[in-house]
Amino acid sequence: MRRFVALLFAALLIGGSSRAADVQVSCTMEETFDDPHPVLHDERKSLFWVRPLEVDADGARNAYHRDDPHGSKGLAIEYLGNGMTILRGGRPLEFVPEENGNSEWLKAYRSIVENGWKAPAGIEVDIYGIARDKNDEVCVGKDGRLVSSTSLVQNTRAAACDPARYVDALKLPGIVLPNRAPTEKPVNGADPEIAPPFASRGVSRGDLAVVYNPETKIWKGAFIYDTGPRNLLGEGSVRLVLDLRGQGDLPASGDQTNSLGITETHVVVFPGTAKRLGPGKTWTKAKIQALAEAQFRKWGGGTIEGALNRLATCAAEYKAKFPASASGDDDDEN
Repeated sequence: MRRFVALLFAALLIGGSSRAADVQVSCTMEETFDDPHPVLHDERKSLFWVRPLEVDADGARNAYHRDDPHGSKGLAIEYLGNGMTILRGGRPLEFVPEENGNSEWLKAYRSIVENGWKAPAGIEVDIYGIARDKNDEVCVGKDGRLVSSTSLVQNTRAAACDPARYVDALKLPGIVLPNRAPTEKPVNGADPEIAPPFASRGVSRGDLAVVYNPETKIWKGAFIYDTGPRNLLGEGSVRLVLDLRGQGDLPASGDQTNSLGITETHVVVFPGTAKRLGPGKTWTKAKIQALAEAQFRKWGGGTIEGALNRLATCAAEYKAKFPASASGDDDDEN
């Protein structure tokens, strides 16, 4: 008799689980803007997109080094071409990861370094991944290490050339949003560093997010810790990317860092949540995860299962409407 009851009870549980899995969860994100890529949103409560995730090492203490522009000598883990753009005649010089094929860029780069990090005649340079001091001079140590900066400041008391001022991409899980172009007016009452389409919907640096990797089925809490190219959506800190891949070893070169990109991720951002982080000295990976998880539960109706189901529905809708953006095939158009 007990065996029969146990089997009946198990059958009921299995049936209940099956019915729960069959319940269709609505995405309920009716609005969309397309700048620089399509984003679903629901009137400032949340934003959602599906995009490849490239790796951002900015803020890492060993991101860039003056004498290791390719990150191949053990001095840096990022290509210096990802922290600065060199132009000649208004045309950007392509940074080639293979040093043997990068002679044009390297020649121009060396002339800039020899000129005190100022562009000599006939060359222009835009340095955006490296900190500058109060005199607008590039922050470079005696050993040649360059101070990599993030637009979100973690320690406001630290000087501009102190690495502790910035968010370390090797330690904290973060995502990057497009920055506001110099020609764009800032949105009144909003974060002036964030691109207007996001800022006008209440997004600011420090806001919480959740990122899901459908290949590994791993989801992680994150926060907006940096801004990047105006025409790109889809970058995450080294720590976030490693965690989403289920990997533990840190990259030791530029090639290793840039090989970590993920082909598809699902991202939900929660505007107006930056204030929950508290002082920068309290920011930890565990705290960010806990805060983001609480928002994710709420977004899913009170449970992580509900949140993951809603995430899957939103991802299916997004990929059906915007397949090129979801795969990154529209990057060349921007």
